[in-house]
Amino acid sequence: MYTLAQALEKRGFLIKQEEDYIVFSHGNTPEERYQLEELLIDLNIPVQWEENKIYEQEPLIKSEKLEKLIWYPARNHEAGGGNGWYSWRYFSRREHGPKINTFVLETGVALLTKALSTAGIVTISSCDGHGKRAPLIAFSGKHNAAWFQLIFQQQFHDTVFNYKWYLKNTDMDTIDFTAKKIDVDWDLEKILEDTLQIARYLLQESSNLSETKRKLFRSNYKTRRKMVKEMIFEELFRWMEERYKSLEFDLNI
Repeated sequence: MYTLAQALEKRGFLIKQEEDYIVFSHGNTPEERYQLEELLIDLNIPVQWEENKIYEQEPLIKSEKLEKLIWYPARNHEAGGGNGWYSWRYFSRREHGPKINTFVLETGVALLTKALSTAGIVTISSCDGHGKRAPLIAFSGKHNAAWFQLIFQQQFHDTVFNYKWYLKNTDMDTIDFTAKKIDVDWDLEKILEDTLQIARYLLQESSNLSETKRKLFRSNYKTRRKMVKEMIFEELFRWMEERYKSLEFDLNI
């Protein structure tokens, strides 16, 4: 049986469970706070809001209600940001990516999409595959994709996932993080299990990852912008990897 906090996390909201209340993070958009209030009323899940704190008014919430919350369908899927989200300046200098309303994200990839942005990695669109095809998250530019791949390979090389996760279309401006079936068919529960593992790490380490990214890449803006633009993906990844390893050596981490 899920708790309300677990259900909110699975649906993609940035929250933190405290002893007797749930913190609704300011990393969520202002709009989704009001949308969530309405959804909880519609699902007959009684809560009390005090600023960004959620107090549960029902000790045991029926699992059917929480399942409806977890799998509440997305509306008006996200896409946009223009050329700014693809820019080297945005990537190298911003602490966080843009806030994304959970209600435009599909459950299987919602928390991971928001966690990426929290860690300063920008995406432009996503789809969880609806249990019928491969999920994907599309990065804004090769630099966001290459930086994510470096983190993913460093932290998850020994992790057992339900599916094989990899980058697709690395020769394009918009590169997809997607998955292949191994031993199981497409299953949204299993996709969610995988993406939650990655998302929780990114959220836990978001400040460190963002600080490291800016420390590595924000200097020599004009020179590096030109260099990055001329690199193919594999060259960019290797360059980022070398920079990261040199920082590890300098910091003895």
